[in-house]
Order: sequence, then structure tokens, then C-alpha cells
Amino acid sequence: MASVKKYIFFLITTAFLFAGCKKADVQLSANADDIFWLSNKGADMPVWVKGNTASKVILLFLHGGPGIGAHRYSGFQTNQLQKPYAVAYWDQRDAGSSAGNNNFGDLSFDLMIEDLEKVIAVLQNRYGNDVEIFLMGHSFGGLLGSGFLIKDNNQKNIKGWIEVDGAHDYPETNTLSRQKLIDSAVVEIAKGNYVTQWTNIKNYCQGHQPNVSVEVSYKINVYAHEAENYVNINHTTSPVELDAESSPTSFGINLYHLYYTAAGKRFLQSLEGVSFTNQLYKIKIPSLLIWGQYDFNVPFQSGINALNNLGSGYKHLFIMPHSGHTPMNGDTDLFAQTVIDFVEAVR
Repeated sequence: MASVKKYIFFLITTAFLFAGCKKADVQLSANADDIFWLSNKGADMPVWVKGNTASKVILLFLHGGPGIGAHRYSGFQTNQLQKPYAVAYWDQRDAGSSAGNNNFGDLSFDLMIEDLEKVIAVLQNRYGNDVEIFLMGHSFGGLLGSGFLIKDNNQKNIKGWIEVDGAHDYPETNTLSRQKLIDSAVVEIAKGNYVTQWTNIKNYCQGHQPNVSVEVSYKINVYAHEAENYVNINHTTSPVELDAESSPTSFGINLYHLYYTAAGKRFLQSLEGVSFTNQLYKIKIPSLLIWGQYDFNVPFQSGINALNNLGSGYKHLFIMPHSGHTPMNGDTDLFAQTVIDFVEAVR
């Protein structure tokens, strides 16, 4: 992407941002393609801002995983949103193309919330304090976004909350996922559909209780992804985008750190007990919940529970009829229009 104009912005502390930093000279555009890097406590995290920054509306995408990265969703999944608005794709610390070799042992959920606070501060500094920021959290991004929004006065900087099949409650998610896999297996086996595959799924889930260990949760998660292949949903796919700003080396190293080191496993284990369902009443800003009907990872009952607990005066839940865990893949057009309708209704 040699034609992309790159902006490198290093943020060491919040005080540095507001006291010692001159406002970035950024040209607003209907077709922006910017990148900056956020540096905080040992991690260097890329943020791509694509689309219509002149709209003064930014959708900040909080990717799942953890560890997956955001830029892979900047293609067909969200390009319809880049026309009326800008979309910011942030690779969280130790995820995607993020770098930094002295921060991994300190990885924590609270530190990731701090990173998010600083990403928002930089977006406001670059594109103006009048920019309207909407958080869009997918999967693990739903946990991160919920944790951010219930903390202190963070909601004052956010115009709206969009949760997409968000895992805002890991214990609930694990329990619902296991049960939906078992129930679906019974139905599909009775129909004679993929009997061997569903039997393997059912036997594992019946033999393992949820919320016991990272290993069990991971295996259930793998089966949940696999189960999408055995039901009638859309499977739109495209290759992962790895361009000049996206390093496959960093991506591989980050995933290795998360899943194959003691520090990574401690972090993943710490997430197993994080639950925000009973604190969602603190979220007062307009909220949109989007769920895939055939999501086995975070079943749509979790979205119903979130809807019932959110404190927002304006809140809606939409079920995408042909989708699994990633409705921007399975119901791309409907997903984009649902988000646009929400933004236009509350901005």
C-alpha cells in the first residue's frame, strides 16, 4: 500500500498526549486510508482508519480472539460502512500485527481497557473532539467494550455501543455454547445429518463441564466453529488481508504467546471468570445488539440476556437469519444496513 499516507503517532502517557503533543495535521477525506501506531507500556499497536473521516463519525472496531486482529475485517465485511462513515481497525496488544517484546508478561484485561481509552483519545486528537465515536465489539471485543463502558466516565466519549455476537460474559457464554451444541446435535442426529460429526461434538460436550479450564473452553469453541459447517448458513469467505502494514510474523508470534506460553495461558484463564451481564445496567448510551441465529460460540440467548440487562433507553437486538458467529460474513448487506440505520437514528 505504497499510496497510503502513513501517520505515526506515539503515545506514552495520557499526560504526554494532552500536555506535550501538538495536534496532528490530518486532512479529513471521504476516502481516507490512514494508519497510526499507538505505543503504550511496551506494546506498539497499529490503527487503520479507512473511509469517510469527513463524516465526523468513526466506528471503532474491537476485534475478537483475543489475538486475531482487526484489519482482516476491513474488506467486504465492512466496506459498505466506509462510505458513509470511517472505520478504525485497531489491533489490540499482543494481537494481529501489534509488536513489542517486553510487555507480554504484563498482559491483563485492565491494561487492554487502558489501551482502548488511549486509542479513543488519539482518535479525538487526530480527527477533532467533535468526532462521534461508536464502539463495535465482536466476540471478545464485546467483553472488552463492555468492560470499558462500565468503567468510570468512559461512556462520555462514546456515541453508541454496537455489540456483534459479543462475549460480554465468559461463564455464561461457555455454558450456553455447550448446551446449544448438545441440543443441536440431538436434533441433527435424529435427522440423519452429519451423524458422525455431531456425535463427536455431543459426546465431548456431554463429557465435559463448562468453565473448568481454558483447555475445555477452547475445545468447545473449536467444536462451535466446526458446527457452523453442518447447518444451512452463508459461508462467505475471503483471504486474510496481510499488506504492508500487517505482519504475518507478528501475527503468528502473538498467537503463539497467547496459547502456548505460561503467561498467555494465565491471561486466558483470567478471562474465564469475567462476567458483565449483571453490570450492563450501567451502560446508558444507545446500544445495538447484532447476533447470528446460528452462532454456537456465543448463542443469541446471550444477546437476549444483554438486551434485558442494558440500561440504555435506546436498545435493539437484531438476529441475522443466515449467519453464525460472524454476521458481517454471512449477512453482509443486512449487517451494514442495520448498523447504518442505528447510527443515523442516534447521531
